[in-house]
Amino acid sequence: MRARLTVFLVLAFLVPLHVSGNPGGVGNGLEDMQCGGACHGDANQNATSNLGLNIQPAASVWAGQPAEIIVEISGIGIEHDVDVLGIFLLSTTNANGDVPTSHGWEILSDGMGDANNYIEISMDNPPTSVYSHTWILRADEIGSKTLYVAVQHGGSSGSPYFGISQAFDIEVIPIPENLQRLNPEYSPTTSRDIGDSTDLCVETVNASSVEIEWREPSGDAIELTTILDGDCWRATLPASIDGNTIEWRAILEGEGPTQTTPWFSLSSLEPRWEANEMALNLQSLAHVVLFFGIVLLLKMPRKDTSELKKYEASTEVLAQENTPPPLPADGLPDGWSMEQWNHYGTDYLEGRL
Repeated sequence: MRARLTVFLVLAFLVPLHVSGNPGGVGNGLEDMQCGGACHGDANQNATSNLGLNIQPAASVWAGQPAEIIVEISGIGIEHDVDVLGIFLLSTTNANGDVPTSHGWEILSDGMGDANNYIEISMDNPPTSVYSHTWILRADEIGSKTLYVAVQHGGSSGSPYFGISQAFDIEVIPIPENLQRLNPEYSPTTSRDIGDSTDLCVETVNASSVEIEWREPSGDAIELTTILDGDCWRATLPASIDGNTIEWRAILEGEGPTQTTPWFSLSSLEPRWEANEMALNLQSLAHVVLFFGIVLLLKMPRKDTSELKKYEASTEVLAQENTPPPLPADGLPDGWSMEQWNHYGTDYLEGRL
């Protein structure tokens, strides 16, 4: 029984446990406005946030080209004491299906190493005036589009707060035919592992030359060596030794006026642990086998040990009875056969014959 139980326990722990969690909130992700009312608590207890909310789009938003969308939030530390601020970039206020990707936008960068419409920012050092955060979006077609910014946060009263801005209309215009631009299919890398450099391959259309610059946020721009390789312009961003964010942009020359892309954010992150799907399936199977194995072991009938002892005793007696007596030192007595000795030898040795 112990051997069987050991086998099942070994099976259960052959595969490492997959544990995931998101302490302190829902974390960054693609979230509808509904999350602003219910993700962190009871929506019925929400109070209205008094933070000022504004959106500053790029001067020209070309169809198929990256566009900088700057969100501005004011009143932090004045209207509310905020520890963690959740910020939404939304395309409607339906509270369902209002992520920008549902209305003709592609999120190229959320400024946090991913492509989400909802981010959470720690306010350990709150801004003295206005907090700004930048998304990079790309519209798939010309026409008028709408964006909103919403926030959720706590406060000194202990109540959850939620607020949403007015609608901001953005006109997406067609790009001139011969104007140099990024390839409409090009998407910049948003994150990398700490310690890794990044090889850029910037694909363009109608560009005769491309200059690529990088900087630390709000720092001085540093020009990189750029080489044309087929349809892309190659450059290498230096490695990061800690978990910081750098920015880079491309300056395109061609027949039209000089075009400068937005600053693309590139975050350096600790290497992520990725779950192996096969390993997780094996672990699940091992736990199922363990469960049913223990159930079967518990249901197995116990043997009657008293009957076993009686059987062992009778077997021992029978073995003794079937053992022939030892022969005398001078051999069989005169006139005895071996068969007679096996049956009557004990009586002879004990003097009964």
